Amino acid sequence: MRIYRFDEIESTSKFLREKDDIMERDLAIAKVQTLGRGRRGNRWVSTEGAALFSFVLKHDVEIQEDEYMKLPLLVGYSLLYSLKKIEELDYKFKWTNDLYLEDKKISGILVEKIRDNYVIGIGLNVNNLNLEEVKNIAISLREKTGKVYSLEEVIVTIVKDFYSNFQDFKNGKWKEILKEINRVNYLYGKRIDIVTFDKEESGIAGDILEDGTLEVFVGSEIKKYNIGSVHISKK
Repeated sequence: MRIYRFDEIESTSKFLREKDDIMERDLAIAKVQTLGRGRRGNRWVSTEGAALFSFVLKHDVEIQEDEYMKLPLLVGYSLLYSLKKIEELDYKFKWTNDLYLEDKKISGILVEKIRDNYVIGIGLNVNNLNLEEVKNIAISLREKTGKVYSLEEVIVTIVKDFYSNFQDFKNGKWKEILKEINRVNYLYGKRIDIVTFDKEESGIAGDILEDGTLEVFVGSEIKKYNIGSVHISKK
């Protein structure tokens, strides 16, 4: 594992995406990101004390292309797995790429395909307490427990656990992984608004299905979504 450390950088994912000699397990860590972003271009608020990092997974030709649609869910599952080892708290997974604690966001995930590699970016609120701008919607481990954590130890644990869990995924354990994801499905039973490229619909969220899509009950119909921006309905 090659580790690249930065006090400040635009984006750890951008650094890896633009690297000429990118290799599997390359890991970029930043104290501060100035252009961190989430899915669909949303900005990730970067405050010092958060774990801000990206790492590389090489595309495996033994795995069918459409199976990689499940990768953000697998990253979320693996992140939950690691966090449970660090602190046994009631984390939830919000399809497709966020982790929640006490109804507040603790982590965001971004997966991007770059040639024959996937760059996996994670922002995790660990030691940061200066969440004033987003205190109603965000939380950190330190805010919850009062403890201070070694950021690099947390990051390396998460990355190593991911490669181990990816091997389980490759070896056919997706059903077991999916069962655990659905056990902590944050959206289940909630009325949500889901925005896709061409429309917005409202419905009740159900299970995350075997193909990684989200089941949504829209009126008398059951629909499946594989992409979209999801918001808890305020209606």
